[in-house]
Amino acid sequence: MSGLYVIGVAKDIAQSLAHLDVVSAANAVTVISIANLSGRLVLGILSDKIARIRVITIGQVISLVGMAALLFAPLNAVTFFAAIACVAFNFGGTITVFPSLVSEFFGLNNLAKNYGVIYLGFGIGSIFGSIIASLFGGFYVTFYVIFALLILSLALSTTIRQPEQKMLREAHGSL
Repeated sequence: MSGLYVIGVAKDIAQSLAHLDVVSAANAVTVISIANLSGRLVLGILSDKIARIRVITIGQVISLVGMAALLFAPLNAVTFFAAIACVAFNFGGTITVFPSLVSEFFGLNNLAKNYGVIYLGFGIGSIFGSIIASLFGGFYVTFYVIFALLILSLALSTTIRQPEQKMLREAHGSL
């Protein structure tokens, strides 16, 4: 929920919460692009070296730091750009890692439908983020919801174990 939502409203957050002018706020696009690409590269490479679910956990921690900054730190240009960079880094990285992770857990034969559901979740999360912000009159309630969901996701990702090799062979047909 955090990635696509924050990307979509970054300029508005910059202007209303960090009190940046329009030109400075527009720089959020550049920061998001660089952080998103960096997340894809770093977390993608890392996912070939350690368990992919642990890479997701690392990304969630980084995103949690960004959301904590948006919620609890006094926002200025530096803290704002650092916070959205954390969120965008995780968003880019997880988009790279999730397809491999899904195929590890559910097999290649089930990749398209399972990853489709995950990818749909990005859009639904963004829509719900906007609805929450509209209903409650601002970004902070949405940030708290995202923060809580990140904590829940972090708890889940730290308890999930990799499938055993036997299960992997069955899911993939034969290795």
